[in-house]
Amino acid sequence: MVGIVDQALEPGGVDSLEISSYHEALVDFIKQTDTPMTIGVQGEWGSGKTSLLYQIWNKLEQENEKRTDDENYLQIWVNSWEHSLLSTPEESLLKIVNEIIQALLEADVDKSKKDKVKDGVQNLMKGALRIGSSLAAGGAGTDLVDSIFSSDANSIKQLREQLHSLVNEIKDLETNPYQRVVIYVDDLDRIEPRDAVAILELLKNIFNIKDCVFVLAIDYQVVVKGLKEKFGEPTPENEWEFRSFFDKIIQLPFSMPMGSYDIGKYVLNLLGDIKYYESDDDQLDEDLIESLVTLSIGTNPRSIKRLINSLSLIKILNDTKNESEAGGGSAIDNKDVATVMFAMVCLQIANSDIYDMLVAEPKFENSWNDEFAYKITQAKEEQDKSWKENFEQAVGSEDFDETWEQCLYRVCYVNPRQRNNATKYSKFLSDLRKTYKDPEEFQKFIEIALKETAVTAVSATDKPNVRPPKGSYKPHFNLGIDDWVNRVKSDNSSYSDCPKEETLDIIKFFIDNYKNKFGAVDQESEDNKNGEAEFTIKYAGYVTFYHKKKKFLGIGIRRNLKGEFITIEAHKNLKDKQMPLNFTSSGILFDHGGRLEITDLENKKIKGGCGYTEWMFATFDPTNVKLSDGFVEFLFNYSMEGLKQRIDKDENFIDYAKMKNHLNHFKNKRKDSNDFKEAVKIIQSFYDPNKVKSVDL
Repeated sequence: MVGIVDQALEPGGVDSLEISSYHEALVDFIKQTDTPMTIGVQGEWGSGKTSLLYQIWNKLEQENEKRTDDENYLQIWVNSWEHSLLSTPEESLLKIVNEIIQALLEADVDKSKKDKVKDGVQNLMKGALRIGSSLAAGGAGTDLVDSIFSSDANSIKQLREQLHSLVNEIKDLETNPYQRVVIYVDDLDRIEPRDAVAILELLKNIFNIKDCVFVLAIDYQVVVKGLKEKFGEPTPENEWEFRSFFDKIIQLPFSMPMGSYDIGKYVLNLLGDIKYYESDDDQLDEDLIESLVTLSIGTNPRSIKRLINSLSLIKILNDTKNESEAGGGSAIDNKDVATVMFAMVCLQIANSDIYDMLVAEPKFENSWNDEFAYKITQAKEEQDKSWKENFEQAVGSEDFDETWEQCLYRVCYVNPRQRNNATKYSKFLSDLRKTYKDPEEFQKFIEIALKETAVTAVSATDKPNVRPPKGSYKPHFNLGIDDWVNRVKSDNSSYSDCPKEETLDIIKFFIDNYKNKFGAVDQESEDNKNGEAEFTIKYAGYVTFYHKKKKFLGIGIRRNLKGEFITIEAHKNLKDKQMPLNFTSSGILFDHGGRLEITDLENKKIKGGCGYTEWMFATFDPTNVKLSDGFVEFLFNYSMEGLKQRIDKDENFIDYAKMKNHLNHFKNKRKDSNDFKEAVKIIQSFYDPNKVKSVDL
C-alpha cells in the first residue's frame, strides 16, 4: 500500500485508536435511556465522528442478531451532505425528513397508517415549495416552523402524531418488532451552517417522539456559525443564547475523545502499512513519534492520514532515486534520518512558515535571532499593544529562554492562528534536538531531511546535503522508575491517583524480577554507561525490557472511562505456533495485536488488520490479579526465546512483513493460485479465535 484513503472506519473494523470503551458506553446509554433523546457527537472535521457512529451501528446490529425477543433496534442512517448536493436548503430539509419516514414505512405496518403519513409529508413539501428560498434558519419553537412549512399551522403537529402512532405500531409488530428507533444523521458539518441549524430545528419538532433516539454528528461551532444571523457575532454577553439553542436540541453532548487516542500506535501502524521504515534490528520510537505528532499537527486522524500520504510519496521518490544510483543507500534506511524526516513533514503540515525557516537556516540554534525574525515579520508583532507584556512573560519561561526560541515566538505571534501554538513548536524542536547528543550529527540529519521532504513543501530551497553515518540517534528516556512515575503523574494530571498503588506494585514486581534473575540494569544508569549491558530496562511511555539491545517485553498504564489498567506486550514464540497465551491461574489473557477475518471467501472480502504479528497483548485490572515469580520468569524467558527466533529469521516465524504479503496475495492473486490458497490457510489458522495456549501460572 502506498497511500492511506481518508475514509471512516467501517462497521466492525479494527479500532486502531483504541477508543472502544467510548462507543461501548454510548451504546449502553442508547439501550437504557428514556426517550425521545438526541445525542450530539461533537468534534472537529476529520476527528472520527463517522467512524464512531459506524461502531455504534455495528454494535446494535450485533445485538439484533443475537436476540430473539422484542429488544431490537430499527436503525436508520442519513447522510445530510449527500442530500444537500444540487439542492436548495429547503429541498435538503425535506429530503432528509422524507428518507427517515420512508425507512420507518419499510417496516411491516398497516397500509392506512402509511397513507396518512405520506399525506402529511406531501403537505410539508407543498409548504416548502411555496416558501421557495425564503427559509430563515434558527426559528424557535413549533409555531414558527409550522408557519414556514405549511399554511396549516397544525400540519407538523398532525404529522408528529401520525409518526408517533407509526413508531408504536413498529414496536408492537408480531412479524419484526423493534424496541426503539435509532436515527443517525451524519456530515452536518459539511453543509452550510445555517442549513445545518435549520435541519436540527426541523428534526427536533417533527421527530420529538417516544422510543426515538437521534445520534447527530455535528460540532457546537457549526451551530454557533449557523445562528449568527439570529443572535449576531458571539460575545460573552450573548453566548448563553447560542448555548440555550444547542441545549434545546441536544440532550446529551459527547465530544470526540481526541486526547485519549493512542496516537503513537496508530501512527506506527499506518507507517507500517506504507513500509516507511523497515528494519529487522529496530523500530521507530513510539513515544517520540507520538510526541512529534501531538506537538505539531495534533491528534486529528484526517491530518495524520495526510501526513502519512506525504511520507508515502517521499519514500517512493527516495526508493526510485536509489534504484538508479549505483551503490546508493536509502536515506530512510537510516532510523535517525527517518525520524527527522517524519518531524519535518509534521512541521510542513502544522506550520509551513517554521519549515521554511529551517530551509533558510537549518542551524536554528545558532542562526535564529532577532535579525532573522525581522527578515520574516518586519517587526509587525511589535505593533500589537499587548506585545511587550506578552513577550516579557514568554521570555521569562523555560520555553522561550533561548535566542532561537524568542525568534520563533516572534514569527508565530504575527499569525493569530499560530500564536497560541508557539509553545508547542518550541517544545517540538527542543524535544527533537535533545534526542541527539552530537549537535553536528543532528544538523546533518536536519539537512538531509529537508532535502528529501522538499517535494511535499509549499516552498523550499535546494541545499547540498551530506549523508551522515548511522548510529547517533538517541531518544529521551526517563532515568529510572521514580523519574518514570513522575512522568506518568504529569501525563495524567487530571487523575490524582495515577498510577495507583496496585498498578505500581505490579510494574515494580516485573522490574525487580528482571534485575534479580537476569542481572538487568537501567538503560540510563551508571551501570550501563558504556552501553554494553546484556539485559537492560528503558523507561519511556512504557517500561520496556531489552535483551542485547532488542525489546522483547513492555508494560505500561492505560486510563479510560472504566478505570486504570495495566497493558503488557510480549513477544510471541514458535513453541506455541505464535498463539497468544491464557494464564489460567493469574487470569491474564493475551490476544493478537490485530486480527484478520475472512468474511466472504468467494468474493475475497476480509476485515480487520494484521497488526504486529510478532507481539501479543494483554490488558487487565491490577486490583484483580496476583502474580507469581513463576509467571514473570516464564514470560521473560518465553518472550526472549521468541525474539531470538525472529532475529534468527526462523522460516516458520510469521512477522509483520510476511503477514502483509499473505494479505496482499489474498486480495490480488487469482483464487486458483497457490499463493492465494496459502494466504487463506495462513490467515485462517493464525487468527483462529479458538487457538489460545493455556498456561497454568
